[in-house]
Amino acid sequence: MLIALQNFSAAQTSFDVNIGGGVWTAACEPFVVEDHLVWNPGAGATHHLGFGMKSVLNGHLTLGLGVRGHYMGQNRGYRTSLKCKYPDCDACDENDGRGVFINWSGQDSVGRSIGRDEATTDYAMISVPFKIGYQIGKFNPNIGVEYNYRMGIEKNVGELQSIGITTGLRFDLNDQFAFSTDFYGGVTKDMTHQGTVYSGQRGADDVEELETYDFKWRSYRIEFTVHYKFGGGSAK
Repeated sequence: MLIALQNFSAAQTSFDVNIGGGVWTAACEPFVVEDHLVWNPGAGATHHLGFGMKSVLNGHLTLGLGVRGHYMGQNRGYRTSLKCKYPDCDACDENDGRGVFINWSGQDSVGRSIGRDEATTDYAMISVPFKIGYQIGKFNPNIGVEYNYRMGIEKNVGELQSIGITTGLRFDLNDQFAFSTDFYGGVTKDMTHQGTVYSGQRGADDVEELETYDFKWRSYRIEFTVHYKFGGGSAK
């Protein structure tokens, strides 16, 4: 224990302010139902400004902690619907209007999309990443966990909270500047909706209920960041 405390006290620690941007998306699970794609692929731009610290222990093991504020653009990946594809689907008939549809829980009719508000608003988000890495010269590959708290700006979509895995690579150019790239993948879901799949004619009384699914959405990001380091020791 005493040796561990001595090693931690001898750690080289640097602080930084950082700025950057990237792209993000949200994916639906399951994204294919009855051989039909229900997920609407999309991506939005993201920009961030934050504060971070990095400690180097024993010259190689690194610990990183940060707080970032993000502005995230609209992402149509949250909008999900089931649209029959003619003539690829045997259950669909373009002449009599038969097809495969989803009735979302809380809605009265089949065939509507879900997630329209979530897909058409910008977001403000706070992220808190904690990472463990290994310093190899000026390079620092790392992995950790990240907590996200997000709210819609234009529309009231409620609070979206998630925890995910973050991994990346940092390059410390000198004692003042560093550059990094990071990937975030959601482990917990952003939101969930229940939908029942039907086969038949939209609005008819004889539609056949096929199966009920719990649809889940998770978000993913790739970001690039410039760090300006100050104070503390000269952590690489």
